[in-house]
Amino acid sequence: MLASGRARLALAFAALATVVVGAAACGTTTLPSPTRTTAAPTPADSPTPTPTPTVDPTDAAILNAYDQAMVAWDTAAADPNTQAEYPGIFQWYTGNALSLAVGRLDILGQLGQVEVGTYTPHPIVTSVDASTATVNDCGWDTRYIVSKGTNTPVSPQPWGGTTTAGWDNSSATMVLQSRTWLLTQLTVETTPCIPASPSP
Repeated sequence: MLASGRARLALAFAALATVVVGAAACGTTTLPSPTRTTAAPTPADSPTPTPTPTVDPTDAAILNAYDQAMVAWDTAAADPNTQAEYPGIFQWYTGNALSLAVGRLDILGQLGQVEVGTYTPHPIVTSVDASTATVNDCGWDTRYIVSKGTNTPVSPQPWGGTTTAGWDNSSATMVLQSRTWLLTQLTVETTPCIPASPSP
């Protein structure tokens, strides 16, 4: 909870060969020897390389922070001993998102449950100002919650979750604090989504 090809340059050569043959004349005139002239190979027009898309440095920092926040949650939720420690949560979360993540991890720890599966984000920055940004994500989600030491999904899944893999449509608010972008709000939308390019 994250996207350019490069054109390959090809050179083609063409050769033009012409043979000049002298015409025969009457009488005792000696015919000139045939002359062979070959034009120098001419390279075909080289295709213009496709420019590599440039990523705005601010957007890149925001997307990196978002990706790190997603990884931090999955790392903590998959750790059976995570009730005591929250890897990365305090580094990449703040505000409401931090309180919610810590609270949910505490619940998983108390119930003896962990997360399994993976999440592949495809986020894009949709708005940004000096200290606040919005990220939309359409991520492929195969995660669900099981009892520790088993592969049996708990029922019902907490927080409205499901065991069915699918695309998650979410919107995140990121804030800039001490020159670091942090996740402060994450909302899962009910409408379907189409994934954007993967994270840089």
